[in-house]
Amino acid sequence: MEAHRRILAGRPRPATRRAASHAGGDYGTSDRPNWRDVNWPQYQRALTVDGRRVHYADLGPADGPPLLLVHGLGGRWQNWLETIPRVARRRRVVAVDLPGFGRSQLPLAPISIAAYANTVNRVCDLLELEAPLVVGNSLGGLVAAELALRYPQRVGSLAFVAAACLTPAELQPRIAQLALLAGGRVAGSLLRGPGSTIPRPRARHILFAGVVRHPTRIATDMLYELVGSSRPPGTVAALAALSAHDVSQELAQIAVRTLVLHGRNDMLIPCADAERLATTIPGAELVLFEDTGHMPMVERPVPFNDALLRFAGAL
Repeated sequence: MEAHRRILAGRPRPATRRAASHAGGDYGTSDRPNWRDVNWPQYQRALTVDGRRVHYADLGPADGPPLLLVHGLGGRWQNWLETIPRVARRRRVVAVDLPGFGRSQLPLAPISIAAYANTVNRVCDLLELEAPLVVGNSLGGLVAAELALRYPQRVGSLAFVAAACLTPAELQPRIAQLALLAGGRVAGSLLRGPGSTIPRPRARHILFAGVVRHPTRIATDMLYELVGSSRPPGTVAALAALSAHDVSQELAQIAVRTLVLHGRNDMLIPCADAERLATTIPGAELVLFEDTGHMPMVERPVPFNDALLRFAGAL
């Protein structure tokens, strides 16, 4: 199978600010329980993997079927704030900060997709997560695929969310643009601190329109959580690792139940990639969210959680 080569497709184009009023009532609407009502510090933990600290959040019944969440480039476990509370009512949910992101330290060895998969596998060992449903967004989707290919007995099932699994070989020439969209230096300096532009609708739209379809419909506190308090030190190396790693020829070997979730208007990972991913992996299910960008779990939390829980047999 020939690798799919586009990550920054010329289409779809960003939505206009005016279009946000037609996005539907479920766009940006928080699920229940609301993540703002959770005492998050009591669920945050850290462990040591290969001599470095790895942070994660751990919620839900300890004996519940496990679900592991892996964020995307420039992200952190908080990318899943809209997902965790509802899913954790029925399952044990672990959301991890990949090395070099969130509060996890940079690894001692060079960053690579294989090394990320090794770290996630080790986290599962240490936390005794038996055959979890592994959910990966963007870069996290590629890490989840690598985990399933390297450690097939580790993964119980997979859910790919706007996953970067079909190699973006042409990514390197456009590194600066993608790094900006993924939480790079310019966006970070504008969005944090007392002079933050997040409350300003026009600036919010300009800065986030490449990632979410309708930035002005996403609550400002959620946007703050997506940005974080510092530029992730692992971004550049992770971007290079993403551009160099190709699993496209191996995806058909994935033998676990698989769900592919994707925004129809994703500007970073074309919708065609999701369709191809779903046809490549035997028996994979495909769910597309209309008028939605790169982060359906943030943009349409309720239908996203419905689809994930239905796949997990928990709805």
